Amino acid sequence: MALLTAETFSLQFNNKRHVNKPHYPRKALLCYQLTPQNGSTPIRGHLKNKKNHAEIRFINKIKSMGLDETQCYQVTCYLTWSPCPSCARELVDFIKAHRHLNLRIFASRLYYHWRPHYQEGLLLLCGSQVPVEVMGLPDSRGTCAGLLHRYIV
Repeated sequence: MALLTAETFSLQFNNKRHVNKPHYPRKALLCYQLTPQNGSTPIRGHLKNKKNHAEIRFINKIKSMGLDETQCYQVTCYLTWSPCPSCARELVDFIKAHRHLNLRIFASRLYYHWRPHYQEGLLLLCGSQVPVEVMGLPDSRGTCAGLLHRYIV
């Protein structure tokens, strides 16, 4: 899988309220790291919206890996936008059906956070033991950028 360019990462994962000119479309990107608890090498990748939202593509990707269900895995997702209500429900259903996975989500920006339906999706995730954290500006430039450097060329 090709890695993100540094420019793509910087443009898409920044969480500035206003974007300087020239304007660019903010895309939905999901970077993930799947870490087996047995100490094996983590699996990393990234997905973007195509025919399905990146979160649905992520679920399908994990299902296609044929993971050992007797093995526990830590899954960390970094998203440019928090999940929509439909994707939040799909993620919760997926995690409930795959108890050997422990999922954490870091979002660069909240998607329609003022709308009650979107708030309910985030609350559903948190209530289902899927923590959702919003990256602060220092995180998107520093800590998370440092973690995500492995996704950049």
